[in-house]
Formats: sequence, structure tokens, C-alpha cells
Amino acid sequence: MTSHLLARVGDERFAFALDRVLEALDAPALHHPPQRPDGMRGTLRHRGQTLAVWDGAQAFGITRDGAEGTALVLDDAGRRVALLVDDAVDVVDIAPEAMRAAPAGTDGAGLLAGVARDAAGLVRVVRVDMLVSRLVSWGAGRVE
Repeated sequence: MTSHLLARVGDERFAFALDRVLEALDAPALHHPPQRPDGMRGTLRHRGQTLAVWDGAQAFGITRDGAEGTALVLDDAGRRVALLVDDAVDVVDIAPEAMRAAPAGTDGAGLLAGVARDAAGLVRVVRVDMLVSRLVSWGAGRVE
């Protein structure tokens, strides 16, 4: 079993490996630098570091209500970004044998390790390394 933080983006639920989530910040105070890249909602200060805050809806290609929500501070081998989601819902355990491949056509960017089901329905399990790489390529590494 692996522990995951379950978060909601729009009507979809995503699971992030708990050891890759440094913090979940409710209603974060965002700074809005001029000429920020598309998909970047702003920046925030986290433990002395300025992090780019990316819109989870745009990262996953879905729709959300646009409220500030919760920022998940994600870490992949020292690369840190924040992902804006609607809400951090719960911590859940997902057994490897409970995961299935993502349905065809639902993960063109390769961001999902797979999907799992629980009593509330489908949970998309995120490959945090791939998500962070994608966000960094969108310009997170250039934010100061």
C-alpha cells in the first residue's frame, strides 16, 4: 500500500504520492507577476523559496471553477512547484494491485500512473515526476 493525498480538480479526483507532497496550502496568497506563462496562476513563498503556482485544470486538461482553492507544494528530486487544485480531500492508501491502466485517450501527456476505484468512483493516480517535469518545462524554472 502506498499513501496518497486525494485532491479534487473540477469534477475529477487525483491521487498524489504523499511522499512527494510537501504541503497543502488552503487559499494561498498568490502574487501575480506580469507576463507570466500561460497556465501559471501566480507565485507564492514557501519556506524561503518562490514557487510558481500552476493551474491544475490546465495541467490535466479539464475544467474547474477558477477559485483559488488549495495549492499542493510538490517535490521531485529537489524541483518544487505548486499545483492549484479545488480541494485537498483526504489521505488514502492505494494498493498496487488495485491500479489499472488509464483508459485509452485520457492521458495523452503521460501524467498518470494509472487509475483506481473507491466507493466514490474513479481516482486518477498522478506520476508526480512527470507532472513536475511538465510544469517546469512550462516555465516554472524561470520564476524568481
